[in-house]
Amino acid sequence: MDSARRNRTSLCNISVARPVYNYTVNFRRFLFSLLALSALLPAGQARASRLTSPSFIDITGAVGNGSAYMVSPSFEMNGNVQDLAVSTQEASGLLHRSGKLAYYPFPAPVFDLTPVIVSSYSIRLTWTAPSADASRNAEAAGYYILRYSSTAPVSTDEGFASALVYAQDWAPLEPGSQESRVVEGFQAGTTYYFAMETLNSHYLRSEISNAAAALALTPLAPMNFQLARTGNAVTMTWIPPAGYMNRIPFDNRFSPSFPYEVKKYEVYRATAPADAEWVQIAETSSSTLNWTDIVPTADPYYYHARAVNQAGVSLPSYVRSSESGGLYFLAPDNQSVFEVPQEGTGSFFSSSADPMDVYTLDISTHIEDLSGRVVKSVEFSAYRGGLQADPLFQLASKGTLKLYYAKAGGAIVPSAASDAKALSMYYYNGARWLQMYGIVNDAERSVRLDTRLLGRYQLRTTERSGGFSADKAGLTNRLITPNGDGKNDTMVFIFDNPQEKQVKGKIYDLRGALVGTMTGGPVTNSLVWDAKAGGQTVPGGVYIYQLEADGTVYNGTVVVVR
Repeated sequence: MDSARRNRTSLCNISVARPVYNYTVNFRRFLFSLLALSALLPAGQARASRLTSPSFIDITGAVGNGSAYMVSPSFEMNGNVQDLAVSTQEASGLLHRSGKLAYYPFPAPVFDLTPVIVSSYSIRLTWTAPSADASRNAEAAGYYILRYSSTAPVSTDEGFASALVYAQDWAPLEPGSQESRVVEGFQAGTTYYFAMETLNSHYLRSEISNAAAALALTPLAPMNFQLARTGNAVTMTWIPPAGYMNRIPFDNRFSPSFPYEVKKYEVYRATAPADAEWVQIAETSSSTLNWTDIVPTADPYYYHARAVNQAGVSLPSYVRSSESGGLYFLAPDNQSVFEVPQEGTGSFFSSSADPMDVYTLDISTHIEDLSGRVVKSVEFSAYRGGLQADPLFQLASKGTLKLYYAKAGGAIVPSAASDAKALSMYYYNGARWLQMYGIVNDAERSVRLDTRLLGRYQLRTTERSGGFSADKAGLTNRLITPNGDGKNDTMVFIFDNPQEKQVKGKIYDLRGALVGTMTGGPVTNSLVWDAKAGGQTVPGGVYIYQLEADGTVYNGTVVVVR
């Protein structure tokens, strides 16, 4: 074999050698011409697998990659014809390869490039390391070329050539290994498109990887949204959000960058806190954190604010009324709403300019639960500054949860039940779903529950008596362990009370002596006993509880374990 001649071209600032070969083969003239022509093609781009001539039936890559498994009529399965031998692919260099026809293998492409935004300026890229030889699981590749664009996906050769190069000197891992790299200098409020090519030790390039995108993030809602009314003037103030919707913090939460973190604010108004038509009434700059609305009448109005950046608009802040001091947390469906009365709003307001000094409630909907008897499914979670989840957060007082339902042709959607009085709320306590009942308002198609419990709720169709009723299913736990660890320290009994009758609860010992009385529980239609009598924890043993409302009495037993 003659020595190889090498042409050098510039490839992404990397000098790439493109081998060109001359072969002398004692074979038929026609086959000699065919091989000579194929050998003169630039190895970096041309691939026999792309050719569909009569001499090559296989166009799936076996021929183009130099495999021994040729399947055309001109090649035996072992890849030999007379004295023409195909390379064994075992030697590392051209001159040391076996057979009279040797080649350089092309590297395998990356197929699962995945970007994830991990901070306001950085993106984590993950992928599976490819082989240096696309036809087999060989050694590690030699190099990577990473390019990106903020204008269009990088999915073609032309797009890859025009995209920006991200400078790096990463050493590829062994084929099949999971690679993870963090790239910096990116704005989380901008969408970036990535693609990658693999180079092997011969500087031959793979095909382009899958096109991947790190989608821009919208900001969290404004925090500490406050309102004051004087006559017909309603003045609102707020502070900037502390980060993005996926809980990634801004670089400086006191002064978000323009326009990628916060570009402006929008103010909205409606005549009801939920299931209402919200109208944008104002737009302010990123540095203007207040607005005064002049209302035409003395009627109450409801307001919320949203933050906007290059990627889009945030969810609403909590809603404020021009008349009451409470606030409303609105779900994305514009129907589910949680009202916190004025006496319970302390954790959501602050005189500080730091958003981390106040809390907000996040409401998410679970549409995957909607089937059969489940009409609505929502979840309430508390976040400090909108960023840090706080599962131990407790409301200072009961709030009012309202879940709205829809009807079609007189039937409740999607359950197909017709009697709205059969609707009931359920709450998941971490172990099981508890029936919480609630007050049905068929006129406004809602079910209301006064509760201090955050977490997951569902609205279901079920059986309800229409009056006061109680059974053992309403007992949260039959064993009370009053040791102060926060687990089963009390016993809560939940009952159905659609007519909102007065319900009394008492505790007796087995001799019939009165031990204590039950007090209001975490929801309006509940009573709780803390296993105490006269301020002191009672001895361990079996106790009898008795609930009475409107002449109806229900009894049962609980066990105190000490």
